[in-house]
Amino acid sequence: MNLDRLVGQLFLIGIRGKEIDQETLNTLRFVKPGFVILFARNVERPAQVLDLVNQIRSIVGEDVIFAVDQEGGIVTRFRDGFAVSPGAMAIAATNDPENAYRAAKVLAREMKAVGVTWNLAPVVDINDNPNNPGIGVRSFSDKAEVVSKFTTRFYEGLKEEGVAACAKHFPGKGSVSLDAHLEMPTLEKSLEELENWEFVPFKTLIKKGIDSIMPSHVYLPKVQTRREPATVSYEVLSEILRKKLGYDGVLVADDLLMGGIVKNMMVEEAVVRSFMAGMDVLTVCHEPDAQMAAKKVLVKKIEQDSFLQRRLEESLRRIKQFKERFAVKQPPEVIRFDLEHEQTMRQIAERSITLVRDSDGMLPLKLDKDDYVFTVRLSRSVQVQETDIGVPWVAKEISKRFACKLFILEEGLEIPKAEKCVVFTENAHLSNWQKEFLIQVRKNFKRVLLVALRNPYDCSLIESSSLCTYGYEMVSQEALLKVMLGELKPVGKLPVEVFR
Repeated sequence: MNLDRLVGQLFLIGIRGKEIDQETLNTLRFVKPGFVILFARNVERPAQVLDLVNQIRSIVGEDVIFAVDQEGGIVTRFRDGFAVSPGAMAIAATNDPENAYRAAKVLAREMKAVGVTWNLAPVVDINDNPNNPGIGVRSFSDKAEVVSKFTTRFYEGLKEEGVAACAKHFPGKGSVSLDAHLEMPTLEKSLEELENWEFVPFKTLIKKGIDSIMPSHVYLPKVQTRREPATVSYEVLSEILRKKLGYDGVLVADDLLMGGIVKNMMVEEAVVRSFMAGMDVLTVCHEPDAQMAAKKVLVKKIEQDSFLQRRLEESLRRIKQFKERFAVKQPPEVIRFDLEHEQTMRQIAERSITLVRDSDGMLPLKLDKDDYVFTVRLSRSVQVQETDIGVPWVAKEISKRFACKLFILEEGLEIPKAEKCVVFTENAHLSNWQKEFLIQVRKNFKRVLLVALRNPYDCSLIESSSLCTYGYEMVSQEALLKVMLGELKPVGKLPVEVFR
C-alpha cells in the first residue's frame, strides 16, 4: 500500500448528502478515508443508508468503517425507520444502569443492520456545571460514580452486538462554560483534580477495554505548557492519556473544523499537530476542500519527517486491529429490525419521567377552558444537535385535550392572569427572558406546572409543581403525556443536583 493510501486510513470524513454526487466521489477518491461519519443530512430511511454505505464501500474499499453519533436523545442521527432512544440523562433518571445496556444493544443492532459499526458514544463527561451549554442532558449525571456505572453498561451493550464504542470527550468538559463547537473552553483544574474527577469514568472504561476515546478541544492551563486545545497537545494525548492512563486503543479527534480549533489555527495545521501529538484518527466532518487540503498537507509532512513516519506506523497498527474487529466483512442484504426495539425505548422513557415536586397539586392534570398552556419553540441549542425544532407535540396535545389556550413563549409576551397554567421550558435557566417570564407567571397564576423539556435545572427557578423529561424525543413526549394525565406514575429520579 503506497503512502497516499496509508495516510488516507487516518481520516474520518463526512459527506454532503444522501447520495454520491460528483464532488463527493472526487473527495472520496482523493482522501481514500479509512472511516466515514454519517449525519442526519445523509439519512432518509434504513434502506437508503445501507445503499449509501455500499456505494462508499465500492469506492474506497471494503474495510472502510462507518461511524455515527448515535448517543440517543438530542444527538440521534438515525431516526425515521429506527428506534429512537432517550438521551443519557433520561436513561440515568431511571436509576437502573441496565437500561443503558438495553438501549445500547438496540442502537447497535439497528446500526449493524445498515452496515455501521462505530458508535461515537457514550458521553463520559460529568455535567457538574448547570450552565454548561454543550453537554447538559447528553451526560448521565453530575456524579463520577453514576457516569461510570451507566457508561460502562452502555459500552457493554454495544460490545455484545459487535459495535465499537467511543468514550468522549477527554479530558472531560462537563465543568466548562463554553461550547467547543464555537470556542475553545478552558478547564481550570490541576492534574490531581482531573484524576480524582474527570478521569474517573475514563479510567473505568479503559480497564474495561473501551474501543476508542475522543479527545476534545479543551485547554488545561494548569497542565499544558502551551495554550492549545487538548486535541493537538502532546502532553494531554501522549503523556497523560497514553503513558499515565495506559491507553493503547484508538484515539479519534473531535471534528477539527469546530470553533475550538479553527479560531486558533487552520485545519491543515490542526491535522498535522494532532497527529504529531498522538491522535490516530483525524476527523474532518465537512467541507470537501478542507478535507482534501488536510490530506495533501499531511502526506507531504510525513514524507519529510521521520518522527511522523514512526507515528504513522503506530497509528496504522491500532487502526488495523480496530478494523479487524469492526470492519463489515459482508454487508446485510436484508434489513431486519426486532419489533420489540421501540417497546424497549418506550419502557425506558416511561421510567425516566421525573416528578420533582407537586406543591401546586397539578397532577393528574385537569385544566379548564380558561386556563393556559405556554410553551417554548424547541430550538437547535447546540451545533451537534440535529433534532426537529418547533412547537412540542405534547403542548399542542394538552391544549387540544382540555380546550384551553396555547401561547408560544417569546420575549415580551404579555402574561394573562388565571387559575392554572402549564409551562413547557427548554433551558430556561440559561435564558434571562425565560427566567423573567417564569417569575411573572408565578405571580399571575395560583397554580403552575412547570415542565422542563431539556435540562432539569429549570425546576429551581420558581416554586411550583414540576416535571422533567431530559429531552423531547417523541418517545419521551408520549411518556410525559401519560404522566400528566395520570395514566402513568412518574418514577424517575433526578440524576443531577437541581437545587444548589
